[in-house]
Amino acid sequence: MGVRRRTMLAAVPLLALAACAETGGENADRVNEINRDRFVSGDGRNYRWEDADERFAAPRLTGDDLDGNPIDTDEWAGSVLVVNFWGSWCAPCVAEAPYLVEAAAELEGQGVQFLGVNIRDTEDAAKAFERRWAVAYPSLSDEAGRVADQFVEYGLSPNDIPATIVIDAEHRVFSIWRGEIDDAETLIADVRKALEPS
Repeated sequence: MGVRRRTMLAAVPLLALAACAETGGENADRVNEINRDRFVSGDGRNYRWEDADERFAAPRLTGDDLDGNPIDTDEWAGSVLVVNFWGSWCAPCVAEAPYLVEAAAELEGQGVQFLGVNIRDTEDAAKAFERRWAVAYPSLSDEAGRVADQFVEYGLSPNDIPATIVIDAEHRVFSIWRGEIDDAETLIADVRKALEPS
């Protein structure tokens, strides 16, 4: 699917890669090392489709959360979705985690659902990350990258993280953030724009 007309948002600065704490032993250390080697930092370009007619349908996301509970974004029809791709081994993901938690808390009860997509992580490392940052919203477990593969046509890949996609209430892509979110206020403002009637 070709990329339609869009508004480029301010570029988000990227942090240098660094090793993350909170691993689950020797195997988790090796997984994290491999993942960091394959990591491709987002280019920092962010896009917004202001005109509702220019937006394209977001894929339906299904799978199990980190506790094994089923997730299906079709059940959140009528809600704006904020989908964040992350890994515990990704330094920019660690840096942006408190801002996502803050934004989710601020927007609670306003027709917004946050969903994480945990990429190529061990279960223990992913759960430790969520405990560390008190993440209250669910995350799909996507160790194989199958959920992320559904966004390849939108210019993202399982290696391009962190990435955040805001999806409007009709489940069309409203904005794509290709890189680290460095404050909660900017994300909150973007989501509120997506909440406006189209």
